[in-house]
Amino acid sequence: MSAPTKARRTVSYASLQEIADDAQRLHAAGTPTTGNWSQGQIYDHLARLMDGSLDGFDFTAAWPLRKISKWIFKPLIFKKGMPAGFKLKGDAGRVLLPDPVADQAGLDHLLQAIHRLQNESQRHPSPVLEELTREEWDLLHRRHAELHMSFIAEPEA
Repeated sequence: MSAPTKARRTVSYASLQEIADDAQRLHAAGTPTTGNWSQGQIYDHLARLMDGSLDGFDFTAAWPLRKISKWIFKPLIFKKGMPAGFKLKGDAGRVLLPDPVADQAGLDHLLQAIHRLQNESQRHPSPVLEELTREEWDLLHRRHAELHMSFIAEPEA
């Protein structure tokens, strides 16, 4: 039996830059995570999805999941955020799950991906939600970051 996860932070990002700023602040403080991944793994995971939105993905979800996700999950995620506990498997896990990575390397990857999102206009389809506009992708990245960054403890004052 695994240990229970400690309380998570409540996080809300209005821009991609806020994700970068929060990550740099938390990294500088060296705060621990309250989940199963290190700071570096969280940053790397976020960056992998960002990279895929820019460069494309080499996998797609099964047709029924894409249709359900597009019409049911997309509006919920965009409005209420992403729930914790979803397990990536198969090709999605291979592409998006982070390997052990140093915190600084993960942060560097995240900052590079955010810089690209801010400066490059192309976006590829989501392997689950299919076609998304640049604005929808940015919102999805913010919601995704809110979920995972909530597992990094707030520095003590």
